[in-house]
Amino acid sequence: MRYWIIQVSLSRNGMMTEFPHLYPAARQLAALNAEERIHRIRADRWISYPRAEAALAKLETLMSFPERARMPNLLIVGESGMGKTMIIEKFTRDHPASFDETTGRLHMPVVAVQMVSGPDESRFYRRILAAIGAPEPPRATLAVLESLALRLLSELRPGMLVIDEIHSLQAGTIREQARFLNMLRFLGNELRVPLVCVGTAQARNALRTDNQLVRRFEAFALPPWRDGEDVIGLISTLQRTLPLRCESQIDEKMLTRILSVTGGITSGIFSVMSQLAIAAIESGEERIVPSDISSAGKLQAVLGEPV
Repeated sequence: MRYWIIQVSLSRNGMMTEFPHLYPAARQLAALNAEERIHRIRADRWISYPRAEAALAKLETLMSFPERARMPNLLIVGESGMGKTMIIEKFTRDHPASFDETTGRLHMPVVAVQMVSGPDESRFYRRILAAIGAPEPPRATLAVLESLALRLLSELRPGMLVIDEIHSLQAGTIREQARFLNMLRFLGNELRVPLVCVGTAQARNALRTDNQLVRRFEAFALPPWRDGEDVIGLISTLQRTLPLRCESQIDEKMLTRILSVTGGITSGIFSVMSQLAIAAIESGEERIVPSDISSAGKLQAVLGEPV
């Protein structure tokens, strides 16, 4: 039978604190049984890192921007899996909708919608109505949908309109793209709120078809991770959030291997670290060590067969 030494330290008030290598929230999870910990590891969770915090700071600046005729806009661009949507979801959670009992009105600071599969104005207005919880009128024309969406958005007084997956614009013709972007410019002008578009590198090309609109956008890139202090900080943060009962040992060679396997994509790094943590719990090792991915065979056993 294998026994593991659990690290214990004294807190300032003299109480015993288990698992000092973890963040406080993760320490509580580490006390759970294996099944519960694995379930928590597999669930979505926010992991802070400098580039994500910089993106959130940009969004906060836009949110507090004084109203004017031409509001500034932001394009968050990065490869699929770089955490763009997670940043938007985090920002939306930080600015939840609220109901004013005095006026009887709902205030929704952030209205976030996912771009439809092509530049279709009617379907997009329907997405907006769904995002704000408004019933869709039956057999409504584009003019009716536009009027209804504008009226309800004006009542909600949003501080920002977010369009995710904006690169889907390129599924349409140049003429369709231009008409859709003209609609976005119209929405921004009418509501006097910043537009935040989120997408892959192709999003830049899609926005460039409207010269007036693209000049109002500032681009914020989320590039793939490379060797350096930033990725070391990311892995260190991840280690402290994974509810393993012993401190992991990730060296420079292992870090380089993780970057090679994932291509530096954020979701890939999170997935590899999560799978390694789950394997460590299931084996009883309770920590991630370099030998876990020192060979292709071990790494494949953890990650599974490719499709």
